[in-house]
Amino acid sequence: MIRTDDFFGYGSFTIEKGEISLRVIEYGAAAQSLRFRGKEMILGFDTLESYEKSASYIGAIVGRYANRIGGASFMLGGERVMLDANEGENTLHGGNVNASWSHRRWKGEIASENSVAFTLLSHDGDNGFPGAMEVKAVYSVTEDGIRIDFLGQSDRDTVFAPTTHLYFSLGQKNILSTRLRLGAAEYLEKDRAGIPTGRILRAEGDFDFSAMREIARDYDDCFVLSSSPACVAGTEDVRLTVLTNFPALQLYTGTFLDRGWEPHSGFAVEPEFFPDAPNKPEFPSTLLRAGERFTRYVEFRFS
Repeated sequence: MIRTDDFFGYGSFTIEKGEISLRVIEYGAAAQSLRFRGKEMILGFDTLESYEKSASYIGAIVGRYANRIGGASFMLGGERVMLDANEGENTLHGGNVNASWSHRRWKGEIASENSVAFTLLSHDGDNGFPGAMEVKAVYSVTEDGIRIDFLGQSDRDTVFAPTTHLYFSLGQKNILSTRLRLGAAEYLEKDRAGIPTGRILRAEGDFDFSAMREIARDYDDCFVLSSSPACVAGTEDVRLTVLTNFPALQLYTGTFLDRGWEPHSGFAVEPEFFPDAPNKPEFPSTLLRAGERFTRYVEFRFS
């Protein structure tokens, strides 16, 4: 069942099935609420102003390139592409937050009895990225969770690496005691600006999530996925399982949440390609050729 409403001039869609209720808005194609057995699982805002003024990408679809690109530039077809630098000298989540996909109007349309498709037209040169693109994020509700399908096509060669920036609280006020397991034996070494050095390190010590253990401290790190599920997170009351065909997962523990959310109110497990891959040929390529169709997905299941 899908119910449509108005959210301060933007369309709002509530999808309900079984024990899951999901509400998504056209602003940023953001998941505003996700309830399992009536209990809120994610962070969201009640007002448009909070979404407009937030720099935390709460619940939004992020692009064109999730995470960071070093030096706000990369080479493509023998030419240097210059991007919007919005985190020091680097590009984060596609560029200037006020002009990013998280702060734009997506067009929402009911796609089936349990799914809604959100479409965005991204012009050639959008925050510096080449190619005019049509992008879709399709939210579907299943009996035990949600699935997001990412679709895209460009009229020019470009790079493309979107993600979802859901913050999971799992019903808690502080997520540091949440227990976590990752399907990752390695992670990316990074410099002080969060740009990968190119070295892939064994996940040991604080980075070893091969068995369930508490998050316990701050993370903003990219883990290289090697097994499924990509992530299992749990409290005494609920378990979250993450499945995806992206090659990596960024764990961010909400250190710099804003607009009334305290640090560690939620954690993000962002399915993604490697940060700065356009500048590191040894990383999996994020090149999207003109006319090719991009398709990736992530599922979040609750029990």
